[in-house]
Amino acid sequence: MKTIILTALTALSLTAGIAGAATSKGNERPDAFTAAVAEQTTQVRADSVLTTVELSRANIDADTIVTITAFPTDTRVAKNNQDR
Repeated sequence: MKTIILTALTALSLTAGIAGAATSKGNERPDAFTAAVAEQTTQVRADSVLTTVELSRANIDADTIVTITAFPTDTRVAKNNQDR
């Protein structure tokens, strides 16, 4: 009885693994990426876009002028983080 159950489970797991490998696109060559084009570029004071911790880690003074660039995106991650 144990042999029959073991054989059935082995066959089921092999079938599931083969079916999963057949539909996986992980091994395909990825699509060519396109370069993003800046929609808007502006210069602002560093303390208006960076926290004091980020300023100290980057070794930048608060009154330093930095260039900020916006890139077009419509991904869910970007929309979730747009308040930053």
